Amino acid sequence: MSVNANEQLKNISVREEHVPGAQSVRAWRRASQYLVITLLVLIPVTGLFRIDPMAGAFRLLDYQVWFSDIFIVMGFWLMVATGLIFMYSWAGSVFCGWICPQNTISEWANALTARLLGRRALMMDVTGLKMQVARRKDAWINKAMLGTAFLLVSMLFAIIPLLYFFSPDVIWSFLTFHPVASAENLLWIYSVCVLVVLVDASVMRHLVCKYMCIYRIWQHSFKTRDTLHIAYDESRSDHCLNCTYCEDSCFLDIDPRQTLVFDSCINCGDCVAACDHLHTKSKKMQGPGLLSFAFGESDKKSNLGSLLSRTKAATSVTFIGAVCFVIGVYTYQPYSLVVDRTELMQGTSALDYRINIANKRYQPAQFRFVVEGLPASMFKLGHDAVVLESAERKDVMLHFSPDIEKGLHRLTVHAESDDGWKKSFKVVYFAQGNRGMQN
Repeated sequence: MSVNANEQLKNISVREEHVPGAQSVRAWRRASQYLVITLLVLIPVTGLFRIDPMAGAFRLLDYQVWFSDIFIVMGFWLMVATGLIFMYSWAGSVFCGWICPQNTISEWANALTARLLGRRALMMDVTGLKMQVARRKDAWINKAMLGTAFLLVSMLFAIIPLLYFFSPDVIWSFLTFHPVASAENLLWIYSVCVLVVLVDASVMRHLVCKYMCIYRIWQHSFKTRDTLHIAYDESRSDHCLNCTYCEDSCFLDIDPRQTLVFDSCINCGDCVAACDHLHTKSKKMQGPGLLSFAFGESDKKSNLGSLLSRTKAATSVTFIGAVCFVIGVYTYQPYSLVVDRTELMQGTSALDYRINIANKRYQPAQFRFVVEGLPASMFKLGHDAVVLESAERKDVMLHFSPDIEKGLHRLTVHAESDDGWKKSFKVVYFAQGNRGMQN
């Protein structure tokens, strides 16, 4: 007669000695999940990476990276994309089980729900079965505590994506109810983020992993039997008689003893830890658990060769991306100079040009301008020098005299910063009455 695994576990005696490594998988996974969340917060807070929506650019430390900085942008994404492909080919869906923040929230929500309402009240089910609250826990205080915890955690996690678009000072001013001008609409954005996290934690959870996550399908594109997977020791299958403890421990409802190349397994290792834990408490079951992580077959050399052959192209592209990134960093220009006509700008004439200077550093910079190729009486600069306090742009007007001689005039606009940066922009001006043309 079949006996529930949980009841069976309660009835067996506990030995003092333990199987080496039992429960260690879960401890390492928890450490990895918490480390990822910590990094997700530290990366934007320290300014290592952030998106500047007003400038339409990326921020790396104190530097603004434009899409025109193609070597940096493409090199970086090539390294990231191919690095992830290498990880998928080697470790399968380990990203979902050990890194993904959505899965971390879902596991926390499951554990808290089981503690306050009972195991059968874990989540919504696509079969239409309603959650069942345990009778001894069916109290309004339990439900209120659960709802409050979900809301507070959602409010906390909703801040993380905002940190990638707003500076910590702006976020702090919003949280302390003293919003600055750039945070006027932040309340609506924050509310949407809170709602998304709240729905995910309270309703969706691992349904996203099982039925909605396109990213998981993308990972499976690189998965083979040689990729990291759960292996089952069938030679000791008699230990599994009337026991489904590993299956009960899987929050994705998979039988770990029958994993396939394409399934919902995320290599979290909970089933491995559960089986090891059961064996540590049983006098009859000697040795480690029946489940373990494995790569392909027993021949490690062939597994390594298979991995190298499958990641050969990805490794090559990673190297190309690294080279592009280094070239981009080496040739990076912290400032930009452009001179063009202003005929579409209000309050200007055909004789007006603009010198557009851009600071790509989040630090003050001073610039001086010199126009070469025309007598000083034939043009007028709006300013000989400007100061940019941070990463921003400014226009300096260049006005040509109506008395300038008809014909083609070649001139050069020179810009120099106080830290030694120099840039020149050549302009071809065709004077014909009050009309001009830039080439």
